[in-house]
Amino acid sequence: MPIASIRRDGQTQHRTSINPRVVAEYAELMRAGDIFPPIRIWLDDADFWLSDGFQRVAAAEQAGFTEILAEVRRGSQDDAKWDSYAANSTHGMRRTAEETRRVIRLTLAHANATHLSNVELAKHLHLSEATLRRWRKKLSSSHDEDAVRVVKRGKSTYQLVTKQIGAAVRARHDKSVTTLRAGMATMKGRCSPKARRLLNIVDNWAFGGATDAECLDAIERLLRERTVPFFRTIP
Repeated sequence: MPIASIRRDGQTQHRTSINPRVVAEYAELMRAGDIFPPIRIWLDDADFWLSDGFQRVAAAEQAGFTEILAEVRRGSQDDAKWDSYAANSTHGMRRTAEETRRVIRLTLAHANATHLSNVELAKHLHLSEATLRRWRKKLSSSHDEDAVRVVKRGKSTYQLVTKQIGAAVRARHDKSVTTLRAGMATMKGRCSPKARRLLNIVDNWAFGGATDAECLDAIERLLRERTVPFFRTIP
């Protein structure tokens, strides 16, 4: 790939700066005949967008080369951006903490991330899910950004409405005393005599008619099949 035709201004470089020491070292190795992994480029209808290999390109220029080995994929500048977020995570000079923070922030702002779970995003960035989740919590600006996520389990892919997780549990805990009493009365009217005795015990405990110890003792009595009622039923 002719180096002159490669676009390096597509917001796909996430290094704080190009490391001149590393570039010089790469350049020396290139002049000595070492073959480096191909850079990665995305070709749209007009431009070749570099997504991975900025220091290799700089080194090739410094070594006096006008061409460089490249892997070319079809895609847009936006595709190059998305791909660039995963660069330097498994090869080359590793990202610094600041560079990692920047990459995660850009990833979360990208359209591709809108419906991906933390697990899928972590896989793309080659990070642990815990690291991604920790940074996401720090960087998130919207309370409902996790409302819908794409989740993969084996070969299945489905959407998970995360904002509803725990909603049913919260709703059950939000019942008023009146609602609870009415529900208890309904259950007593529909259950067997033995189950009604158990509900009477719970009823007395829940609404102040018995202590924890008394309630537990009554349940133990019931389990031992004693038939003498222990508590009066609260009307």
